Amino acid sequence: MQVVRAKNAQAEAVSLLLAGCLCLLPFLLPYHQPPILSFQAEWLAAALGIAAMLTALGGRGGAFVSVPLPARCLFAFALFLAAQTLIGKPVYPQLPLLGALYVLYAALLVWLGAQLSASASIERAAVVLAACLLAGALANTAGGVIQFYGRPVLLEDIIAALHRHPLHNGAYGNIAQSNLYANYLALGGTALLFLWLRGSLRTAYALAAAMLLAWACALSGSRGALLYALWFALLGVLAGRMKSGDGGQRLKFAAYGLAGTFLAAQLVLPWLNDALQLGPANQGALERMVEISSTHGDGRWQAWLLALRAFAAAPLSGVGIGEFAGVAFELGLSPEMARGEVWTSPHNLPLQLLAETGALGAFLALAGLCTWCWQAGRRYFAAPQPAMWWIIAAVGIELIHSMFEFPLWNAHFLGVTALVMGLGAVQSAWSKPASRLSRTLAAAICATLALALAVLLRDYMRLDVTHVTGTSITLSSAADGARDAAVMRALAQGPLAPTAELWIFLGAPLDRSNLAEKVRMSERVARYFPSYAVITRRAVLLAFDGRAVEARSLLVHALQSFPQHCLATVSILQQALASEPGAIEPLLALAREASRPGCT
Repeated sequence: MQVVRAKNAQAEAVSLLLAGCLCLLPFLLPYHQPPILSFQAEWLAAALGIAAMLTALGGRGGAFVSVPLPARCLFAFALFLAAQTLIGKPVYPQLPLLGALYVLYAALLVWLGAQLSASASIERAAVVLAACLLAGALANTAGGVIQFYGRPVLLEDIIAALHRHPLHNGAYGNIAQSNLYANYLALGGTALLFLWLRGSLRTAYALAAAMLLAWACALSGSRGALLYALWFALLGVLAGRMKSGDGGQRLKFAAYGLAGTFLAAQLVLPWLNDALQLGPANQGALERMVEISSTHGDGRWQAWLLALRAFAAAPLSGVGIGEFAGVAFELGLSPEMARGEVWTSPHNLPLQLLAETGALGAFLALAGLCTWCWQAGRRYFAAPQPAMWWIIAAVGIELIHSMFEFPLWNAHFLGVTALVMGLGAVQSAWSKPASRLSRTLAAAICATLALALAVLLRDYMRLDVTHVTGTSITLSSAADGARDAAVMRALAQGPLAPTAELWIFLGAPLDRSNLAEKVRMSERVARYFPSYAVITRRAVLLAFDGRAVEARSLLVHALQSFPQHCLATVSILQQALASEPGAIEPLLALAREASRPGCT
């Protein structure tokens, strides 16, 4: 019996350690390059989550918790997406299938969090996860500061390079996106407060860490940092409900102090950098907020309206997972939504669910979130405790961000959110027969996800090697190019088909060879990612196909949606001119007429 208990304790400890690694390691990877910028981080997070669950299943004799109600809602949502793959009419069946796998992964990690809370205690599990989040946030803080002010050659393989953006030059550490970077630092802030309250951090160290987090968050220039500061203040009010013996008053004033530190950094740091000419030219969150408010330059309002129009067009089952961008372009993509990359999301979780999965899918997904919020709120107000306070604080960061961005569309952020939600989920132990059934179900889900991860890794490695040489003219030999092109065509039939076909289409010659197939591909790719290059190339192919009126209408639409790319549009049309001048000259004249000073 003692041996069995020792094995159970060891399995619980390893599972908790792997869960902690999920909160840390994927956010430290410095490599974020095409064809999929966040693939490595997302794959690692999924692998760690599956490994943690399998380790928890390895314990012998201990009862396994029942599936929490939020996870059940997510399982139902995953089945709904899988059904869309089979009986719907998606432009790419791989998109709803991958969506179902993402949701299945989230449900599994909610379940894992509940199991860790039951086996290791909610307090111990929260401490481990919070410590890992804080460690990752501080590491990214150092990386972001070094990245912003000048990265030495010695650290090139450890810290990601700061790429200049036409709209914003904020720091992003090793997370590759400024808004997600600020999100992760805010998660570190909640972990800092919790660990300090428990005495795991001395006050002097906690103060230094808070200042560093606020500093790096201000360098990101993310407007979300202002919302997180407000959330910290609200968390201070929430902490006031704790008993004095639990440190409620201390936590309340600490949360207020962290909120003030984040706001002060937003006010002071951009001015200081500008005055001392430190780092690249960069706007702080307050400056960006004022500028966008005065010029009405933010595309969120237009994106939200487009999402509602898309929902109205398909209210029951939605327009399809991953197809919002194409529908938005057809409905009238505003230039604000296409100044950088095309918006593939309306930057609002409920609206994206409504637009892409309809009322039924949105109900299933949001029912899980709302159920958890209701249960967590009741649990905290019935018996306030620091661990539950931190769980609400961390999940609140993600839910706030989900109203203005799309963090939960990234597996590493989704995994952290689901795991922390699971810690606070209401659950109970089953009888031994039911527990065995529960273990079998969890093992089957892990096996399914592990198989999907293996296939995705295999295909991504092939895509990474061939996405340039197999789709465009390079210095590689003709035989190598033909071989890589064959690999890309094979990948276009697999789970990464949308990305593979996008690269194939952008590299395809603008001529009449295989015209029918290229026209069909252009329709699929335009529905998935309607960039100016994709739409212009589709207009060229339609003109080759004798559909001149449709081609002209599409080009006019593209010039209206992408006015900043009118000269690049002219360049694409000039490439196609030699193949069939009679079909392309009217389109080229139209694009040149639209060209004007200020076009890029």
